[in-house]
Amino acid sequence: MRESMRRIVAQTGLGRPAAIILLFLISSLLLFADVYYRVLVLALNLDLLSSSGAYPIAMLLFLFAWLLTCRKKLISTLSNQDSRFRFTSFSAIGLLLLAASLAGRALLKFPALLVLQLFLLLGFLQGCAMLAFPETSKMTLKVLALYVVSASIPAIASTFFDRPISLGFTSNIVPFLNALGYPVKQSDAVILLELPSGQVSSLLIDSACAGPASYSIFIFLNGLMLLDLGAERKRFALFTFAGLATLYILNLLRVVAIVHATFY
Repeated sequence: MRESMRRIVAQTGLGRPAAIILLFLISSLLLFADVYYRVLVLALNLDLLSSSGAYPIAMLLFLFAWLLTCRKKLISTLSNQDSRFRFTSFSAIGLLLLAASLAGRALLKFPALLVLQLFLLLGFLQGCAMLAFPETSKMTLKVLALYVVSASIPAIASTFFDRPISLGFTSNIVPFLNALGYPVKQSDAVILLELPSGQVSSLLIDSACAGPASYSIFIFLNGLMLLDLGAERKRFALFTFAGLATLYILNLLRVVAIVHATFY
């Protein structure tokens, strides 16, 4: 079995790339051991995995699934990779990524957001790949950029736009609840629900209720499909808009379900 594996590696020219990739992974394990540990704990805990903070892990799982579907293209590019080391502008970007990830790692003296730690880990791996496999890493650089942009949405929403998002979402959900027959009123970003007993229950609506994590995952998957399929722009824009509208309706229905459960 081992002999046949060696023969396959020798014939495909994947020996050097496989050794370098293994070196990258071992280096990242030494430098980012706590990040790997946090990801493992989160992935093995169903209660934590069902929380809103697990969206970066869900996106990583989709990323790995996408890489598996593109494995033939990646393996083909790796096997045809020039074994000589050449310093190019792409290599310079790789060095910048490595420096930025290691500097960020050194500056974060306290347990930071998991998504930020994942950005640093993926940036380190991407920087290594850009130095060793410039042709192959062009594809993964697009995916990394897509991951960073989409995974940043919930953090940006809660940090900078929490109040306007919560107020806007509350203003939209209250008329919908009234139309369904629930006795509710709006007080700032709070839904006041009159219960059958005569008591009033208050439900605080924040930016997380609008589902930024679900939008984040949708945009990431949507971007992966665009990279993979290369769909026509007009059709892609149409389906993207339809997906975002569907997510908005689902987030409204989620709050309706909470109000319904509270009322009864």
